[in-house]
Amino acid sequence: MSIPAQSAQTLLEKIQSLPTDRIAEVEDFVDFLRERATTRKTIGEEPLDFPVDDLGPWPEELSLRREDMYGDDGR
Repeated sequence: MSIPAQSAQTLLEKIQSLPTDRIAEVEDFVDFLRERATTRKTIGEEPLDFPVDDLGPWPEELSLRREDMYGDDGR
């Protein structure tokens, strides 16, 4: 991806106007963005392999209604 020369020049001028310690922060941030972009590309290439635990079927009498789990005291 490339940006127009005018935008690149404006960005460069803004960076050069910063104190030295802030320039280092900008460089760290750019490195972070580049690594994150690379990581996102590789994540989509491999299927995720989550462990699956089969605990069997749900008991037929199990109710997940709030009232059945916690009682109905009007809250």
